[in-house]
Amino acid sequence: MKKIASIDIGSNTVRLLILESDGSRNFQTLISRREITRLGEGMDTHGRLMEPRMSATFSALSRFRQDCMDHGNPPLFAVATSAVREASNGEEFVRLAQEKTGIEIEIIPWEEEARLTLEGVFWKIPHENRRILTLDIGGGSTEFILSEGKNIADFCSSSLGVVRLTEQYIHQHPIDKVELKNLITHLRNELQTIQKKLSAFKPQVFIGTAGTVTTLAALKENIFPYDPDRIHGALLSKLDIDSLLQNLRVKSLDERLALKPLEPGREDLIIAGTALVLETMHTFQCDPLLVSEYSLREGIILRAMGATTS
Repeated sequence: MKKIASIDIGSNTVRLLILESDGSRNFQTLISRREITRLGEGMDTHGRLMEPRMSATFSALSRFRQDCMDHGNPPLFAVATSAVREASNGEEFVRLAQEKTGIEIEIIPWEEEARLTLEGVFWKIPHENRRILTLDIGGGSTEFILSEGKNIADFCSSSLGVVRLTEQYIHQHPIDKVELKNLITHLRNELQTIQKKLSAFKPQVFIGTAGTVTTLAALKENIFPYDPDRIHGALLSKLDIDSLLQNLRVKSLDERLALKPLEPGREDLIIAGTALVLETMHTFQCDPLLVSEYSLREGIILRAMGATTS
């Protein structure tokens, strides 16, 4: 049996995965952890990673490094995405991370992020002979990937990340009607442009991955503690998501935190994320949303092991 680990350093969340493999495509999950550090906070204003957010991320990485040591120090593959990729001090962050935690980080381009995300998503979701739109919502960016099976027809990386959108449009909780209207107007305008770019064909299947959509699935079914087996494969209709948005928008931050399936640190971001999912469904005429628990972390490991979805 072989152990292998991956870390996905996103603009909002840092995720660790340690798997054990029998040498083929059969894996057992040993550790699956995530911590919200908001590494990309303030990127639109400052263009660089802020010291408190870097420190929080280094602390999370140190804990993840210890998890790896506790499991025999398996090969570890860590990647950074939108925030580090765009930040003027991204290379400095990578250098400091290695100095402070011993973790070597690869900054991957948009194209590689899209390809690895699909590898992870299609690890557990059938994709043969299906036209698919995959939505990967991050803190600093959101990727839209149009594919026939696993073959990417086109993709678009946008600045519609939930941290960015929240900083730009959402400042009051419960949500101010004007702020929500402005957010939705912005989303519709951006999504129309994205839809024109991704117009090779109409998708038959709409897949969502990452924290926003898994949280929506957990909220809909009141899943707590978090159970990836119940989250993966969940179906959410437009009516489900609209109902969740209307319910969440009238709540204060404390009232949202009282909802056990809502992860602390996501209580302000969930509005922008939910609105983004709903408007994407309207724009691309996709219903329902199929939730994938698996994405970039799994894709990193499959790449490292030389395994690919078939």
